[in-house]
Amino acid sequence: MTARNTKRAAALAVAILVCTPARAEEPVASPLKIGGAVRFNYVYKSWQDDYKSGFFGLDTARLNVDYDDGTLIGSAEYRYNNYPKGQGGYWQHFLHHGWVGMRFADKSTLHVGLDKQVFGLFPFASNNFYSSIAFYAGFEDKYDLGLTYASKPGPFEWQLGFYPRDGGSYGGGGNTAGASNRYSYNIVADDSEQGFGTGQDDSERNTLVGRMAWHVGPDAQHEIGISGLTGEIRNGAGVDTRRNAAAVHYAGPVGPFKLMLEAVRYRYRTAHDASQTYGGLDPNSFVMLGAFGYPYPVASKGNIYIANLSYAIPGKLGPFSGFKVYNDYSVLDKKIGGYKDSVQNVTGLSFSSGKWSFYLDFMRGKHHPYLSPDAGGLAATPANHDRFTRRINLQAGYYF
Repeated sequence: MTARNTKRAAALAVAILVCTPARAEEPVASPLKIGGAVRFNYVYKSWQDDYKSGFFGLDTARLNVDYDDGTLIGSAEYRYNNYPKGQGGYWQHFLHHGWVGMRFADKSTLHVGLDKQVFGLFPFASNNFYSSIAFYAGFEDKYDLGLTYASKPGPFEWQLGFYPRDGGSYGGGGNTAGASNRYSYNIVADDSEQGFGTGQDDSERNTLVGRMAWHVGPDAQHEIGISGLTGEIRNGAGVDTRRNAAAVHYAGPVGPFKLMLEAVRYRYRTAHDASQTYGGLDPNSFVMLGAFGYPYPVASKGNIYIANLSYAIPGKLGPFSGFKVYNDYSVLDKKIGGYKDSVQNVTGLSFSSGKWSFYLDFMRGKHHPYLSPDAGGLAATPANHDRFTRRINLQAGYYF
């Protein structure tokens, strides 16, 4: 090849490189995600004569912020809840959770902030929208302020959390029970107008929670676990007592079904004086728990039993998919004061379509603040409420 031809070849190669369009780079996913949801409910209560046809309204509007760059992680959620007249006729807004943390090289994590306690069946001890009795007694889907460490995922996992403070009332509301303006059911100060007027002024402090879980069987589908909890109860009069709880659980397939089982034993030791009661009850036979704007009494000693069975229906029906039918049963067996058991059973169906999610729940129970007119039913149970009542909840939620 002559020098002239060599120059022509080099020029042609440069021209090809210049004129060839560069391959578009793949967009890098942002570690920051912002989303939320808007949910609507239809509710029917068999004991509510003023609303024989039930009622419909906005349930929740929420904003979510999540961050994950592989090492630094964080999550926060703020909620606005609206309750039509059939559910109290008030509104509230609060911080559901908010934490920051790190993911280490071995995939274990550390969270600091308002975070979910890892206790028992996790992340939920239920399939339905209204959770289990454990939720209303403060042992399911509960958030407190502190530190949570979770080991790396694997056949054996363990989690440990320490929470100097409870879930807190980080928000506002349209009723007077400010201490109960929160998502998680914590021990709270009673309220004379919206509560029971007991004068109890307890709070949770310095809670330590530990959980271990083993994943066994084919493809590690079966989970067996144990959990423990201990913490202080401050009564506002300079006297601290303790609360303790333990749980065992199982989750896994049984043929085509999924089974969830849990047993929880708890005890709250209190130091109430004789005046801190209502209806002549032993003032140390109950504690006041509160969330969603209202406090109510819960037996200070009891066992909770949960048995849930679900079945995922394969396939689609038009634009709908992800069908799951379930029956969630839970009972609070009170071990103090001769109080009668509280029962909750929910039979339902959940499914989705795109960004929409739906629940159809038929609930039946007794001695339960959300399933009967007996607002104090998780503690004492008046004879006039000693019957099963029904609640229907139909929900549509748009998640973005």
